[in-house]
Amino acid sequence: MNHTLMAGTFTVTMALFSYSIAIIHEQRTSHLSPSVIAFLSLGICLDISATLLMIIGSQNSPFTFHGFLGYIALLGLLVETILLWKLKIKFGMHAAVPKKIHLYSRYSYIFWVLTYATGGLFAILLK
Repeated sequence: MNHTLMAGTFTVTMALFSYSIAIIHEQRTSHLSPSVIAFLSLGICLDISATLLMIIGSQNSPFTFHGFLGYIALLGLLVETILLWKLKIKFGMHAAVPKKIHLYSRYSYIFWVLTYATGGLFAILLK
């Protein structure tokens, strides 16, 4: 594996940790907090960076099955981040998360984790 792909793999794993901290905390409390906003925003930055590194480092087309899943998963959590930032701006830092956003958060995170797992699985199977 080349160094760019290794950096992308490390970065996407850091995004996984960041997303996990944010989403699990939000799911347990159903409220915004500074850590939810910070870790979710950090996860988006890491995820975008990892996606770019993997596109640059891969010899494959960026339009693979896993690529499309990844773009959809990234978009899903980007929408989640935007929704929570809007909630923070409108109602303040410790606002209750509405049930629809709470469920959306859970499902978009699960989809992202499954996409993360498929990337590892494809890397193992295609070696």
